[in-house]
Amino acid sequence: MDLSQARFDRIVNLIYDTLDDRGAWRRMLDSLHEAIGGRAVHMLAFDGERGALSYSDGAAMAPQIDLEYIQKYQFLDPRVGLLRRQSTASWLHCHEHFDDAFAAAHPFYQEFLIPHGGRYVSACKLADTPEATVILSCLRGSAEGPLPADALAFLDRLRPHMERAVRMGLAQFVYSTQALVGHALVDKLRQPVMLLTATGDVVLANAAAQCLLASTSLVQVVDGKLVLPQRYRTSFLMQCGELETRVRNTIAQGKPDDKESRALHMRSEAGAAADALYAFFTMLVPEHTLGSFGLRPLVMLFFYHPTSVQVIDSALLTAAFGLSHAECKIASMLADGVPLKTIADLLGVQYDTVRKQLLSIYQKTATNRQPELVRLLMNLPASKLQRALKDDSSRRLDDA
Repeated sequence: MDLSQARFDRIVNLIYDTLDDRGAWRRMLDSLHEAIGGRAVHMLAFDGERGALSYSDGAAMAPQIDLEYIQKYQFLDPRVGLLRRQSTASWLHCHEHFDDAFAAAHPFYQEFLIPHGGRYVSACKLADTPEATVILSCLRGSAEGPLPADALAFLDRLRPHMERAVRMGLAQFVYSTQALVGHALVDKLRQPVMLLTATGDVVLANAAAQCLLASTSLVQVVDGKLVLPQRYRTSFLMQCGELETRVRNTIAQGKPDDKESRALHMRSEAGAAADALYAFFTMLVPEHTLGSFGLRPLVMLFFYHPTSVQVIDSALLTAAFGLSHAECKIASMLADGVPLKTIADLLGVQYDTVRKQLLSIYQKTATNRQPELVRLLMNLPASKLQRALKDDSSRRLDDA
């Protein structure tokens, strides 16, 4: 930690820089994280009129964490009710409400927060107005313990400055279709991802997807529309329509979203240069995503192409089978031969939690036993590529 006066003065200057530059909030959060330590520092805001997530950024945060929370774990988070009732000018320390026994049994902690390195959260509202609610939270891991008293005192000295800057720049935290949280998260992903309407209009293609367009003829964007080979195009659009209809019916019936995902494996036409592309897609709707992707349903489309990435990350497993971050870790460890009890110890969660998650993995991947699951994982395109790279590396070492 660095709780010096010099650090304090630096952070105060960054706070007031935000009045002219919204990006300065990120620099302030980075400096704050360096000062108080811990797992991460996170700042988020909700639009008062729409209730949508209007801002989310932080230090030591990964876009996959925010996306997973938005798409699933917001519905399980037991802290939400407490934060809504929390007044400004006071801190909420979650461990004072949810003890270790609660955390050991609750899926939000066991499946999401602890696997992501968090356990203790201290949060305060910097603003709570009809226009927006702005929250600052500090996350710490199980081994780090709750926020220390000296770090909390440091934050309390900074809090009036942060509150003043938020009030003066409140328009930065009001919902805007020009600065959607979901779009910013997709832009940060290394996996090629596109957002499009159910009729194929491309709303966003991240940098990795832009590179993909230059490396394969199997997917193109023409006049703002996604273009696939004819033999795949009709099926893809039909499935998008089915997903949208299913999601709308689910919402109308008041049922929880089942996060159904679809897959499409495309190959080049006969006579063309050999090429293959895997696409995994799911439907995003405002009611289930805090409005962070906009106010209309969109298709989130993940791609795997051999030349676009060398090693697949958990985003592909999530897109292909709907696995959570923790389930992806468990599946990967199982594929490497790590026993369940060891996995529980490494992730810092209960053994029964890992067993339950393994059953969930079996259900989502349509497997029944560990050998079947491992065989499936080893035959995914990324797994084959990763093994080939490892084998090639081993051969080079042997040759040397």
